Amino acid sequence: MPRDSVFISEIVVDCVVGVYPDERTRTQPLRVDLSLDVETSLAGRTGCLGDAVDYARVTDEISTLLKFREYRLLETAAEELCAMLLSLHPSIVAVQLRLEKPEALVGRARSAGVSVRRSHEDYPRRWERPTFGEVEVVYESREAGIYLLHVDPGKEIPAHHHDVMRELEWVARGELMRDGALVDAFSPVAWPKGRTHRYENNSTDRATVFCCDTPPFIPHDEITDGAGS
Repeated sequence: MPRDSVFISEIVVDCVVGVYPDERTRTQPLRVDLSLDVETSLAGRTGCLGDAVDYARVTDEISTLLKFREYRLLETAAEELCAMLLSLHPSIVAVQLRLEKPEALVGRARSAGVSVRRSHEDYPRRWERPTFGEVEVVYESREAGIYLLHVDPGKEIPAHHHDVMRELEWVARGELMRDGALVDAFSPVAWPKGRTHRYENNSTDRATVFCCDTPPFIPHDEITDGAGS
């Protein structure tokens, strides 16, 4: 186990979270604190960001997923956030995550929330092999699925859309063409139902797309189109 940790305190995200009817139609603040078990000595010696956990990127990933998902339970949010971070940042050995909902008990308590600790062993993976390369199934629940889409050089995820699933994606590693434009930095897109999208890997290296589907992936809802729109 690493001796070190990287921590981020009080990320505040306005998002839809809660089970009661009035909570499903408005946003409210959710506060996130996390500590990431990771060895920091290499980054300390080299001074290179590539050898460290980029906490700005981690913060953006957390905020993006929370805003997209519209969670009912904090427990579900905690599981998905931990699964996402461990899959996207292999150097992270474990995640200690605290979610605090300040408006949960107005007039009765300052806040309520959950605190969890998760490691890679909590999320056994399975792999599927589509024509474009490999799909790494990171985590699935009744509500959503988290996947890494590994696109091999010279391959493409064909133009397609979904009629049932909502989908959040961003390029996590490498370079890809998305609908004809180069994407090589954090640029998340929440695809609405019916919106056609396509990825091409014209580079010499494998590239990876982070994907969250809600509900979890439905094979017959992967509807191939003749062309992008």
